[in-house]
Amino acid sequence: MSSNKIIIYSFSKLAIQIASILYHKGYEIIIIEEDLALAKEAKRLGYEVKKISLMDDKNIMSLEMNTNIKAFFCVSDNKNNNLFVTLSVRNLNPNLKIISVSFVTLDNKTMLLAGANKIINPYEIGALRIFRLLNKPYILDILDNILFSESTIEVSEITIQKNSILDGIYLKSTNMIEENNLILLGIQDKEIQDKFIFYSSGINHKIDYGDTIVLLGKHKDLQNFTLLLNNNN
Repeated sequence: MSSNKIIIYSFSKLAIQIASILYHKGYEIIIIEEDLALAKEAKRLGYEVKKISLMDDKNIMSLEMNTNIKAFFCVSDNKNNNLFVTLSVRNLNPNLKIISVSFVTLDNKTMLLAGANKIINPYEIGALRIFRLLNKPYILDILDNILFSESTIEVSEITIQKNSILDGIYLKSTNMIEENNLILLGIQDKEIQDKFIFYSSGINHKIDYGDTIVLLGKHKDLQNFTLLLNNNN
């Protein structure tokens, strides 16, 4: 069963937004903040807070980042701190999902080489939102409601486990997803990890163990479908 815990390093302005969104999506938030005032503010907002410095590997090790952690967000306003923490966390846990902030596009590659799985660039995101607001306002409104509000509609990633009833099945050979009131957006093939295959492309892709399917649907339906797949392993 996947974990619901998220660790966020630093309680920066960006971290405050991320924490709020994930908290309302049902995640358990753990804030790492050395500054006393920011740590108190995070605690006042109801988050679990650890007032420690992650410039010391011993403190990072004390977090016990094992399979109980869903993801680690590294979003300090100090890029050098982000780089050091990303490197240290990746060294201690090669499998943990790390999302790091990068304020300059040229730093994106550095963060990825340090071990980040994904990069957040607030300025690039802001520019894209302005474009969508001007050119595709209805699409932007739909995306905001799905991703950032308390809507019951969610987008979910499910990795196919070994012996799953979907393992070895072609996309167009099953109605199982639709029968469970879900919409298939696409699939991430484990063998071509840099390419997301949209279902609307018309490709009749074969689902294999290790592939990840991306679904849209109500929170409860997504939960039930995940349980259904797990119970058939």
